[in-house]
Amino acid sequence: MVLRQIMLGLKYVFRKPYTRMYPYKEKAFTTPATRARHILDMDTCIGCRACQLACPADAIKMYRVEGEYPKNRLKIFPGIDYSRCTYCGLCVEACPTGALKMTDYTMEHLITEDKASTLYTPQDLAQPPPGEYRVTLSKETWRPPPSPPPKGKK
Repeated sequence: MVLRQIMLGLKYVFRKPYTRMYPYKEKAFTTPATRARHILDMDTCIGCRACQLACPADAIKMYRVEGEYPKNRLKIFPGIDYSRCTYCGLCVEACPTGALKMTDYTMEHLITEDKASTLYTPQDLAQPPPGEYRVTLSKETWRPPPSPPPKGKK
């Protein structure tokens, strides 16, 4: 057991260290399952607050937005504080209309010198991130976890 751990440590002793340079000189590493910045479709959102209730980190607050939104009579939309967000995706799963989606865009919304800049209002979330991104978690791509096998009778 201990020998296996020592061998694992020795495996990495002679490798070159890997450090990402800032400002970024290469594209961020993402996978098909990367969860990062959200996108909000304000025309689809009904203001039900399901995303706010589902958020375990209390990162989502609802904001009143002026404008004409026929599906959202209360005119309240989610805003996300990325300094609190854990990127768990529960808000996307809870959204009954699929208005909230997660992308693999991991760059600018995480880099800040001021915590106030990590707060994204509904208008900020409605704007797609600059550059290339893809939607990695949405109502269409979410699959429920597999159900446990039935318990046998004894």
